[in-house]
Amino acid sequence: MAWKLFYSYSHKDAELRDKLATYLAPLAQQKKIEEWHDRRIEPGGNWATQISERLDSADMIVLLVSEHFLASEYCFGVEVDRSLERLKHVEVAVVPVLLRPCLWEDSRFSELQMIPRDGKPISSWPSVDEAFVEVAKEIRKIVQGPPPSALASPPPREEVRRFDASLDLVRTQVRALAQLYERTRQRMKASDARTTRMDQIFGQMRSIATASYPLLGELAESPSPGERLAAVSILQVFASESSLTFLVQLVGSEKPFVGYHAAQALAFAVGALEPRAYPALQEALERATDLLTSATPGFDTDRHRVLAEAMNQLKNTMAETALPTPLHD
Repeated sequence: MAWKLFYSYSHKDAELRDKLATYLAPLAQQKKIEEWHDRRIEPGGNWATQISERLDSADMIVLLVSEHFLASEYCFGVEVDRSLERLKHVEVAVVPVLLRPCLWEDSRFSELQMIPRDGKPISSWPSVDEAFVEVAKEIRKIVQGPPPSALASPPPREEVRRFDASLDLVRTQVRALAQLYERTRQRMKASDARTTRMDQIFGQMRSIATASYPLLGELAESPSPGERLAAVSILQVFASESSLTFLVQLVGSEKPFVGYHAAQALAFAVGALEPRAYPALQEALERATDLLTSATPGFDTDRHRVLAEAMNQLKNTMAETALPTPLHD
């Protein structure tokens, strides 16, 4: 059964898309893949409807990443959003292909394996042909197995996600804020103005934390940095011992803004968790500090300060909790 392959790309990169298709031609001839892109829409066809249908039915979505792709509201917004949503439900393979140098590390799909695997853009290779061969080999490996659509017939989406209408509305709000954060971070230069804008967005996330709490699990596991930030906003309102490991990982690995707020969530937990959780919280603060200390140079010092203050507060609280009960005559 052929993999249905969908190209998500900027029209400014159409020539490189065609070149990749040339290298994938043997797979198409062997009926291992069926390619589709928006240039195949017939005159008079409803392009939005057809793109949506193809996005929902694709087995593999190939993101052709470049500065043009990241600047495209439709590609970086609608198509990437839908790709990552389906990826979370294991309905599709999402393969980002780095065409040209760009700030892909700050994108929502930065945690996905980029090809070519060394992170070197195709346009920067001494031989562009060799770069395309590497990409074609990677895709060939994937399509050796059965496509997701052949593994099982998933039940209707409404049965998979049994959420009421109010929670669906909250999810829509959270995703909109997550996307706004990601666009702000990517498109505004590092400045006080950008930080202020991101703080405003984070404040909006916190303001709906009570309503979005049921989404905590899926937000924490999301490949989207913006959605993980939304999870952090919830954990600054509702401390959770089971989420300590998640926060520790963010402190040491995320960009400064997300990592800082993850540290703040750990600090919040000091005054919010029950005493029985103190040993786990102390271990989490220590691990977060170690990760941050060994992190790549350039990480901000605010996280160190927040963690140090939280540790001091926790030690004082533990000491107070451990005081012996006064004896009565």
